[in-house]
Amino acid sequence: MGPDHAETVRDDAVPGSRALLIVLAGYFLLNFIVRMALPHSLELDEAEQSYFSQWLLAGYSSQPPLYNWLQYAVVQVFGLSLVTLSLLKNLLLFASYGFYWLAARQVLRDRRLAAVAALGLLTIPQVAFEAQRDLSHTVATIFAASLFLYCFFRALNRPSIASFILLGVATGIGGIAKYNFIVLPIAAFAAILSDRQWRSRLLDWRVLLAGAVALLIVLPHALWLVDHFAATSGHTMRKLVGDDTNPIVAMLEGFGSLALASLGFGALTTVIFAAAYRERLREVIRARNDSTRLVGRILLFSLALIVLLILFAGVERVKDRWLTPILIVLPLYFVVKIDAAAIGLQPGLRRIWGVALVIMALIPSILFGRAAVAPITGTYQYSNYPFQAFSEEIRPLTDTAPTLIVASDGQFAGNMRFNFPSTPVTTLSTPTDIRSLPMPPHRRILFVWRNSDGSMPPGFPAGFAQYLQERGLAGTVPQARITALPYNNGRPDDRYRFAYAVVDIPG
Repeated sequence: MGPDHAETVRDDAVPGSRALLIVLAGYFLLNFIVRMALPHSLELDEAEQSYFSQWLLAGYSSQPPLYNWLQYAVVQVFGLSLVTLSLLKNLLLFASYGFYWLAARQVLRDRRLAAVAALGLLTIPQVAFEAQRDLSHTVATIFAASLFLYCFFRALNRPSIASFILLGVATGIGGIAKYNFIVLPIAAFAAILSDRQWRSRLLDWRVLLAGAVALLIVLPHALWLVDHFAATSGHTMRKLVGDDTNPIVAMLEGFGSLALASLGFGALTTVIFAAAYRERLREVIRARNDSTRLVGRILLFSLALIVLLILFAGVERVKDRWLTPILIVLPLYFVVKIDAAAIGLQPGLRRIWGVALVIMALIPSILFGRAAVAPITGTYQYSNYPFQAFSEEIRPLTDTAPTLIVASDGQFAGNMRFNFPSTPVTTLSTPTDIRSLPMPPHRRILFVWRNSDGSMPPGFPAGFAQYLQERGLAGTVPQARITALPYNNGRPDDRYRFAYAVVDIPG
């Protein structure tokens, strides 16, 4: 790959492209069907999307709003259902694999190897399993990173106004997908700056056009973030910064967590690629060309930026999921090394396909089995919690007066919103303490709460009493009611307990 890189292989001359896309489409359709077959109680991120789909806001929580905006649009058009929640996720994941495949085709001499890069995403647990299990903002980041890589390499290979506009769109989308995405474009532009062969691209006036497009996309959320920066950054930093006051200990913990997170993210991918190309592994390791240098530097600079955060920002807790927009480049790096080695397609391609098909069978099976084996193990997943049965029990209370449901936590609120789509639902707080969410008029407040493990809930929570006081209803102490319901697909004698109370607002 070089500035005058030419696409020497026509799209219609690449065998296997259609088969790859058909298999991936079938795989994500299977995951969608599995989710439909599971109980319709929502996981944590599903519940968050259900809850926030009531509003179109410039910001919602400690995460950027891209996924929330997409989910809001889907719900407005098709309504709130498990179909609309799961379909959006699987469409975004399918598009992620597609753009990653397109990105690989921009930097490979033998573009048939692009299938290996796309299938390589299945070897990353955080991308293949965790994103399917219950993640939303990380799914948006996977999509944004794949889109950015495609647009970035396209702008390098085929510089045009359209290419740079697409690069700006991809960068802007990533900026409102997840905050840690910004590491990827910084590393990518640093890789160009460090390479004399590509440095001239940064002097192209169309880079300014890309920047302007990206700025327009992130501007609404950026303006919101100015007013909520302290709460948003504080919530994020609490996840990343530990309690150690000794800077040396904090630094060692940071490097240790980075090493463990990197292993957790990339070890399986490395082992699978090494095994698939074991006969020619030494040649692959030694192989170098323009593409390996560029992709390798993107990977290297990304990790270097994390090191700088550890050294100068006090970051101690680097999680593997946080590395998603950084180490997602790993399968692509391995593939450009294989391409540079010019060792031929087989038997590596056949082995990678074999591993990918096994993973495609395992992941839906595991996702279904986690909830299905609950009667045997007695270990219950979120989908086993009987939110739907509880909703049916309290539904008469919402039918006799305009009601506002106030839930004790976000997952509970999301499940109530899911089961009462025409009833406004709120919770006491969000990670950024948003308290000005618009609520329609109501004559009744239905409080619902629980312990997350399903044990006996406490009496009327103090937070609810304060909420009533702020509403001018001080001194009101409603009667708390407890109900114990069987789990979805649970043991006959196992029960999950909910509590609820009703307050009618004086006319």
